[in-house]
Amino acid sequence: MAFREAIKQLAQLTEAYSLNILVWGPSEAVPEHGEKRLKLQNEIRKCFRNADVRFSENLNLAESLLGGEQLSIPQRELWHLEACDVCVVLDTSKGAGEEIAHFVTSRAANKLLILTHERYQDSSSFPAALRATQNQMFYTDDEYKSAHPHNNQ
Repeated sequence: MAFREAIKQLAQLTEAYSLNILVWGPSEAVPEHGEKRLKLQNEIRKCFRNADVRFSENLNLAESLLGGEQLSIPQRELWHLEACDVCVVLDTSKGAGEEIAHFVTSRAANKLLILTHERYQDSSSFPAALRATQNQMFYTDDEYKSAHPHNNQ
């Protein structure tokens, strides 16, 4: 099979594959960034039509787990992370940074896809060191405004 056909077949499989995708980032109460998280969720849904794309606050463990309502927020988020195929983290808020720091050493850390602004690419801070060990992509101002990656790194 030629590359063109193989790529087309792979694209069709990607669209058809059923995924559980979790999106973490700032809440809807944070004007600019919360709105961006919603836009990110919609863009992911367009790319993966058969995916179940959710925010943690839209997943109610009490419906499927005995005692789920008694779990702490980090405990609930760990259940969500374990149940998803990938967790896209919009790294623009203190809360997202705390989620990264909390779960970066968990068994499911490889599921994190961290989206960070390019201005932090050469940072030598402790949080930057934690993120650097994960699946991390850097975005530009233009990519953030459009919510479309132009340059995959």
